[in-house]
Amino acid sequence: MSSRNFIFIATGLLMGGLLIYLFNSNGTRYYTWNEHYKEQNNAPYGLMVLFKLLKAQEKPADFKLLTKKLNKTLPTNPSRKSSYVFVGAGNYLDSADAQTLLRFVANGNDAFIATQVLPYKLIEKLEARHCSEENWGDLNYYQDSVVNANFLHPSLHQRGGFYFKYRNIKAEKLYDWHFFDKSAFCNAPQGLVALGKINNSKVNFVRIQHGRGNLYLHSNPIFFTNLFLIKKSGKAYAERTFAQLNKGPIYWDCHNKLNRTSAERMNDRGRGRPRRDFNRPSPLSYVLSQPPLAWAWYTLLATTLLYFLFRIKRRQRIIPVLPANKNNSLAFIRTIGRLYFLQNSHRQLALQTMKLFLQFVRDRYKLQTRDLHEDFITQLNLRSEVSLEKIKYILEMHTKIEYAPEIQEKALVDFHQQIEYFYKTCK
Repeated sequence: MSSRNFIFIATGLLMGGLLIYLFNSNGTRYYTWNEHYKEQNNAPYGLMVLFKLLKAQEKPADFKLLTKKLNKTLPTNPSRKSSYVFVGAGNYLDSADAQTLLRFVANGNDAFIATQVLPYKLIEKLEARHCSEENWGDLNYYQDSVVNANFLHPSLHQRGGFYFKYRNIKAEKLYDWHFFDKSAFCNAPQGLVALGKINNSKVNFVRIQHGRGNLYLHSNPIFFTNLFLIKKSGKAYAERTFAQLNKGPIYWDCHNKLNRTSAERMNDRGRGRPRRDFNRPSPLSYVLSQPPLAWAWYTLLATTLLYFLFRIKRRQRIIPVLPANKNNSLAFIRTIGRLYFLQNSHRQLALQTMKLFLQFVRDRYKLQTRDLHEDFITQLNLRSEVSLEKIKYILEMHTKIEYAPEIQEKALVDFHQQIEYFYKTCK
């Protein structure tokens, strides 16, 4: 296994072990405090309690989940009076979905939408009368940690109201409580009818009559999350809210949910004027607010930094494999030797044989052959383990040949046999 693969595997195991430890250390169970409004989630700001309460009121076949676009799943004229329910931070409907929902309402059904960001296409097509030229679909909000809500109808109104306190992992964090602008209300026919207020002054729950049905809009979906419905007052508020809908099948929309920032961006595109709110916390602010996610984020940054530190280290250039050098001098000597043999030049052939012998000694025993004296003879004897007499005899014959003007064939053969003997017995 290469060192780089080992680093990757070790880093992955370290991160996995750290995440397991963070989520399970000391038996502590961590909840996410994000407003995700998931119907099957029991986190503080999930919708599991509301989902089960509404589902328990109807037969299983009469409670239907809408997991695709409304124009493909929501019937515009069901056989029985029905209700459409949406609860989420933001809602976006395209023109086809908005038209489908309005037809559904016009045919005598009810629609309940609790969201901080109203779908612009729906508001645009609704044509509800109001008292201002401003777009009443843009909700206002103010910040506080607590709010008091109540209904305007005497049969639903509760003395002292319903108390809601926002909670988060960070203490004393303010929350954006949304409400409708007061300029939208002027008692016009087919206009907005206020049904509920927060802090006795700001309308947060309205009804709009459309055809033979009603559209209910609520600006604070957080009221219907698990955190508040597990309390008696929160459950009572939700029951009085949904008591105004038709008794019949319920179509629960879990397809068009968006977070607040995404919903604002999508609906602003619909009205052709994109907007960017630089004061809105980024998604990273939530990650850093949750200890397990924060540790996972820091671990990811640290391992990424370590990876780049290892990568930027100087790496040696790959050394190419070169073929071994060929000793062409030996081939040249052999070629010259054949030439002398063909010319019957015995002395020159003997000298070429000696050159081959000395080349062999240099290559094999790493000895210099410039001075062929006693020290050379001793070293060659020790390394080749050939007798001193045989080595001296070869060198003496070489000396005689070197100074002789010419030699006989017998002398050449004898000299060649002595060197061949050396090759066969040396080590």
